[in-house]
Amino acid sequence: MLRAPGPGYVWGYVMRGMRSATLGACLLVLSGSASAAAYLRVLSWNTLHAGYSGSTDWNNYAAQAWNDFGTTAAAANGVDVVFAQEVMYDTAAASLASALTAISGVTWDYRVTAAIGRSSYKERYAVLFRTDRVTMLSSTVWTDTGDKFEREPQIVKLRHIQTGADYTFINWHTVFGETAERQAEIAQIASVYSSIQSGSSSDQDVILLGDHNREATSPWWANLTAVSPVVSYRVNDLTSINTSCAFASAYDHFWFQASYVSEYSSSGRDYIANMCTARDLSDHAPIFLNLYSASDTD
Repeated sequence: MLRAPGPGYVWGYVMRGMRSATLGACLLVLSGSASAAAYLRVLSWNTLHAGYSGSTDWNNYAAQAWNDFGTTAAAANGVDVVFAQEVMYDTAAASLASALTAISGVTWDYRVTAAIGRSSYKERYAVLFRTDRVTMLSSTVWTDTGDKFEREPQIVKLRHIQTGADYTFINWHTVFGETAERQAEIAQIASVYSSIQSGSSSDQDVILLGDHNREATSPWWANLTAVSPVVSYRVNDLTSINTSCAFASAYDHFWFQASYVSEYSSSGRDYIANMCTARDLSDHAPIFLNLYSASDTD
């Protein structure tokens, strides 16, 4: 005859079940935390009149961004978000997003500004992003009170889906023009940076990027580097490409406050397989930024 289990047996069975459930929950939490740690791979690129006649090789634009991210040919393929300067038409951004979707096998979306500029010559900014890695929170254009900038910057707020980390990017193409014009714009960008930084108590990861038409070591940046906490640059490699297919000037940079952007991992000038082929696409090499985190650190 089967005997009903006594109270001690039942209690032991319950405790073993609770211990198993607790262990399982802990393992699930630990597993979830580990899988949440991820890189956000960012590219900044002056695409040289993208959309104009002769500047519509979308497949090669996409190949440079996707296949040659990093400083060497051996670097892993892939990028998650691309900030472009000198986009001439909104259709150019759409075409580049389609080419990135085709080469990567994942879906890309984009945001593009209206044409910006004081004269009949105008440019657009664009941000292109993988929809499985990035949630676009907002894309706006800086309100340029007093007309201080030839091309007031694009302000982009986004969230890295894998980690929940939020970032604000200032996508800016500095005027070339006369020397005094460039110097004046660079002096003014500090106030834009400070305003955006102080405008949010929840997102302090503010990153200025783009083609700035001046080396990062120039004293012209004194206003920006005087911001507290200190703003410093990443990437000051030669990035412009001259008609002889050689690197010429250090114009493209990332700027941020290291005390806030603790996610920073690495940065540099993208690998260029063939300088003259690259020059057919643009007179600038792309620059990259790797951000690594397991959660939103703000």
